[in-house]
Amino acid sequence: MSEALIFDKYGKDPKTSGGGSRERVFSRLLLILVAALSLFLVGELVFHFLVAPRLTVRNILISSDLPLSKEEILSIAGAEENAFYYSVNPAEIREALEHLPMVREAAVEKVFPDQLHITLYGRIPLSMLFFTSPEGTSIPMVVDDQGVIFEIGTGISEWDLPVITGVQFKQLKVGMKLPEQMLSILQDLDRLRQEDPQVFRLISELRLIPKSMGTPEVLLYPLQYPVRLRLSGGLDAAVLRNASIILDLLARQELLIRVRELDMRTGEVVYRIEEE
Repeated sequence: MSEALIFDKYGKDPKTSGGGSRERVFSRLLLILVAALSLFLVGELVFHFLVAPRLTVRNILISSDLPLSKEEILSIAGAEENAFYYSVNPAEIREALEHLPMVREAAVEKVFPDQLHITLYGRIPLSMLFFTSPEGTSIPMVVDDQGVIFEIGTGISEWDLPVITGVQFKQLKVGMKLPEQMLSILQDLDRLRQEDPQVFRLISELRLIPKSMGTPEVLLYPLQYPVRLRLSGGLDAAVLRNASIILDLLARQELLIRVRELDMRTGEVVYRIEEE
């Protein structure tokens, strides 16, 4: 039995004509894709070999409240104007700037095609400490809420700060950090400065009394009264306000001359009287 062949009106077998059409469409799409990729590759080569080498950092914008000139900041950062744009590494510049003790945080950003933005946030003085040199000289230093000592010597920027005593130092170096157990005290002090600056300004000295474990106790010496406050280790704004009211009342009644200490550790005020 012979097979019957069926052709369309153009004499083509309909079973094979559709497949050929699809192959031609696929071939055209493939050619278009290859051409597009070739153009893209040529564009990349032109950009990297002809355009990119001509792109340089022409504008460096610096925002900072630190006492450093633009030249000093760029020298520390290892950055310079007219450097090749794509050779500048913002992460490396940020890391170099944050190694400077007075810098709390640095932000570095490249802006195409020729700008570099540098923003520096300085450390804020929170408290003062004193280091006694082997010769017996007392050297002042300033610390922030992170426990970083970032200013040393008589040229420090701010002196009107609470003094922390009772801390021993084996060496003195800018950028060193205070012991970990002191951070909670510094954070309380910073919170007090922000939330109740009036009470913060009443603090003259914080003497730390070490304990075998945990946060040390604190002897707080007010600026206006010759009476110390014994605290459990934290600086609670409500407790200090209450103590201020009590001290003011005792002063009006002329009783402060006999009071040596107010013990605020238990939630109740315990008066310690000066022995005659």
